[in-house]
Amino acid sequence: TYCGGGGGGGEANPGGAGGTNGGPVGSPGGGAAGKQSAPASYGAPNTGGGGGGSAPQSMGGQGGSGIVILRYPDSYNAVSNTTGSPTVTVAGGYREYKFTASGSITF
Repeated sequence: TYCGGGGGGGEANPGGAGGTNGGPVGSPGGGAAGKQSAPASYGAPNTGGGGGGSAPQSMGGQGGSGIVILRYPDSYNAVSNTTGSPTVTVAGGYREYKFTASGSITF
């Protein structure tokens, strides 16, 4: 899964929008850029997306918190132990573990 980058900074005109995330997340990850006297937006939570850039009089956006996704065919056994309370999904022939906070996994 790849992270969306932050939008480019703008001066008098708005800058570029943030990039979208690829892979299973599929949600916008990068923050949109700000313009003069308007702050940029933050990267989306749990995406690792970058914050938007900004013009000199306003602040750039913070990056989004990270995420780790492990996905493998569900024909293999489930893991023996996890910490950090990942979200577990079994669908479409795959088993997926999604961590939005610190944790560990033991196969």
